[in-house]
Amino acid sequence: MIVGLLFSANGAALAVGIIGYKGNSHLQWNKVCNVFDSFCDRVAISIVLSLVASFAFIALVALAVLSLQKRFATRT
Repeated sequence: MIVGLLFSANGAALAVGIIGYKGNSHLQWNKVCNVFDSFCDRVAISIVLSLVASFAFIALVALAVLSLQKRFATRT
């Protein structure tokens, strides 16, 4: 459940970043990245780092599950 929330938050941040980068012609939202270049660069870096951290979290959860499985398999 936590992994689902983590990736949905990453998706929401990515969606907001794309709207800032490309704008939205239907809602008359202008591009933001052509005015605030360093802000958009920082947002892009933070989204990438967040995705890397999310995959690291999944790897840690998988290692914990495997460790628990080995521990209970040796008891029986």
